Amino acid sequence: MKIMKNKMKHFYTVLILLVLFSSCNTNTIDLEKERQNAVEEYVSNLKTERQQKLDVIEKFYRVFENGDMSVLSQILAPNYTQYPSDPGQTPDIKGFIKHAKGFASMFSNLKQSSSHILVDGDLVFVRSDIKMKNSGPVFGIPATNKIVEINAFDLHHFNKEGKIDKTWHLEDFMGVMSQIKSK
Repeated sequence: MKIMKNKMKHFYTVLILLVLFSSCNTNTIDLEKERQNAVEEYVSNLKTERQQKLDVIEKFYRVFENGDMSVLSQILAPNYTQYPSDPGQTPDIKGFIKHAKGFASMFSNLKQSSSHILVDGDLVFVRSDIKMKNSGPVFGIPATNKIVEINAFDLHHFNKEGKIDKTWHLEDFMGVMSQIKSK
């Protein structure tokens, strides 16, 4: 009787194992193909994130060309900070709007082209060539209506929502001054 119980116990154990094994997926996995698929998905996601950042950057610079401030809520984070701030300007979105409007009062017909853009994770570096007409007073110098060119270097930081939350900028205003003062 005891021998029969042990045989039955083994029989049920083997039966359970057979049921489990037969219900398992027995397809073989091509590890190389799985790795390749993972790499392709990763690269595709990077390209998408990069393109989203480039689209935001494009909108950012168009503000200076067309004066449309309505896009700022779409591209700038509520805690946006600009470094350095202009004298008398706060480093936030309100200060940026003041900066952009002030720039538009000094220069018109602005055309900006990005000669270099580098996307590295959450950072986007932009080197710009800007051509514009001096149509308003600049640093106490009356408008000359001269076409001037300027280079700008900007570093933008993107937050997790895909908006710019920090900008560090540097423009060649000494070059602008020399162009405006030249005869």
